Amino acid sequence: MNKSWQVYLVLIGIFAAGGLSGWVVANGVARRHGSLPPPPEVWIARQIEHVAHELQLTPEQKERIKPIVKGTTEELDKLRRQSMPAVHGILERMETDIAAQLTPEQRTKFEHILKERREARKQLREQRGPHGERERSHGPPSGEQSPPPPPDTGGQPSAPSTPGDKPVGT
Repeated sequence: MNKSWQVYLVLIGIFAAGGLSGWVVANGVARRHGSLPPPPEVWIARQIEHVAHELQLTPEQKERIKPIVKGTTEELDKLRRQSMPAVHGILERMETDIAAQLTPEQRTKFEHILKERREARKQLREQRGPHGERERSHGPPSGEQSPPPPPDTGGQPSAPSTPGDKPVGT
């Protein structure tokens, strides 16, 4: 009789360990890949509906605020595209400065971490397409050109540079 309780406890422990490890893996994958933002049209519609619901807007008011939200979205997107090269440069400089403070063993590990991040971003870009889901599906706002592709860096990913895309401390 005592042995059967031990077997049940072991089975419950195995089940709990499996559930916990599955949660840890799923949480890590979700954190690594994150969720993609919705296309601008979907985001705009959600914003308008949220405001309309909260303020009980009339259909006419909803139509009048729609171009305001759309224009603001286009402005923010343009600002994001303009500022991202500077942001990437600052983050690359930070990585280089960090690498300069590390021992050779730590630098090797740091470069490995950055390489894993680059590979994860590359896989995400491949899933989303060459310019990301939003740009591929909807293009840039009217009257604007897409930013030019970055120069070929000899094996580096073809999408815009992101933190960790530059070798550090070499």
